[in-house]
Amino acid sequence: MTEPAEPSVLIVATKSEEIEKAAAILEKAGFRVASAGDAGSALEQVYADPPQCLLIEQDGSLTARNELLGELKSDNVYGHLPAVLILSREDLGKGVDWAANPADDYLIRPFTDEELTTRVNLCIARAHRDVHANPLSGLPGNIPIMREAERRIAAGQPFAMGYLDIDNFKPFNDKYGFSRGDEVLRMTTRLLVNAIKMLESNETYVGHIGGDDFVFMIPSAHVNKACKRIIADFDAIVPSFYDDEDRRSGFIQAVDRRGAIQTFPLMTVSIAVVDTGSVRVTHVAGLSARAAEVKHFTKQLSGSNFIVDRRKT
Repeated sequence: MTEPAEPSVLIVATKSEEIEKAAAILEKAGFRVASAGDAGSALEQVYADPPQCLLIEQDGSLTARNELLGELKSDNVYGHLPAVLILSREDLGKGVDWAANPADDYLIRPFTDEELTTRVNLCIARAHRDVHANPLSGLPGNIPIMREAERRIAAGQPFAMGYLDIDNFKPFNDKYGFSRGDEVLRMTTRLLVNAIKMLESNETYVGHIGGDDFVFMIPSAHVNKACKRIIADFDAIVPSFYDDEDRRSGFIQAVDRRGAIQTFPLMTVSIAVVDTGSVRVTHVAGLSARAAEVKHFTKQLSGSNFIVDRRKT
């Protein structure tokens, strides 16, 4: 179990006074706020530390605003994130092409503190209802993951589904606390998303089942490359989350599920992959069952590993 994630907002504005005003209001209301001055840095922020909502004020640059929204909403990982536009009454009077401006809501300047915080809270709540996003990672949760898998199976579209599980996460969480455990999950989210985005394919999908379990769907040809990249990045970064003494020892001591003190190695990852291009799968339940079986074998191995199930039967 993890603590509820602090609600976060990314403000995209070309004018610093707009950022400062909105940030002060949101921080006072308990939001964690980040800022960006242009579309490129905004997207980098989204991929590095996904917010729960974007607040966009691109005064005098309609093209830049549309390009940012178009890029964001076409992203197959974070396209569900809600975006709120800040408009003037003059902008609204001229008319807004909402087809070219795929925002989720808007605010008219000048706005009150209550209007801003209420609009952002409503957008976040609506997004969570619509896509069941995981509040910690911002990734799609169980229901949208299952729908996406069902869509691909029904379309007869071959793909590989990978289930990623962090080994020895619970003992780490028990010893170091939920806060540091949440940081490990956020780190895993970032490296998983980055590894999948490096494939430069439009046929990718990343989700967060919950806890330390993640899912990705990618073209079968990219499985080895993606899994090796994920494992290399995880193994390089995860030791930094341990105290010096534990890192040097290569293990920690924590209480196991039976209440006894046990020694646990540093965290690793196990990735179980089912390749539907080789395995005949007709329903998502069958896909999940095969993945669970492969995951069981993968977790028996020491260190970080991945196994791809291409068995015909």
